[in-house]
Amino acid sequence: MIQAYIGDGKGKTTAALGLVIRALGAGLRGKIIYFDKGGSSSPYHERQILEKLKVPFEITGLDRMSENGKFRFGVSEGDKIEALRGVSLARTSIQSGNYDLLVLDEILSAITFGLLSSVVLDELFSLVNDGLELVLTGRFQSDKLPDKVHLISRIEKVRHYFDQGLSARPGIEF
Repeated sequence: MIQAYIGDGKGKTTAALGLVIRALGAGLRGKIIYFDKGGSSSPYHERQILEKLKVPFEITGLDRMSENGKFRFGVSEGDKIEALRGVSLARTSIQSGNYDLLVLDEILSAITFGLLSSVVLDELFSLVNDGLELVLTGRFQSDKLPDKVHLISRIEKVRHYFDQGLSARPGIEF
């Protein structure tokens, strides 16, 4: 089965992480591949607990946060190369047969913002067998997702404290 958590609201990655925890509790084998969340200044705190739980994960992407806390927008050639590396890791993980659940975190945002072509979805979907639950997250329009996606949940922003100028908080946003 293939699931997608999409939208502009906070919680897509959090929902996918919750599913990984649930799967782990049921004795399933899970893995996460992070797209565009790499670099030395990427302190995503869930990775510390994933290591303790022995959930394998791979990180792709270049630094997006500067030392002064500002986000780097735009797409560089290096960003595209890192995204393609993520697709290669996903391909290998799917074909390995070692996982019951594979999360491709922010792969949909990587497509939306031009790091990847949407053609990669068709390629990856063609590799998925009945024993694998594939979960995609990111900002994306549901009408552009192929019919092969069995579940689409939209997480919509109604109100967000970022709009009031508040900064991301460790343990809550990252």
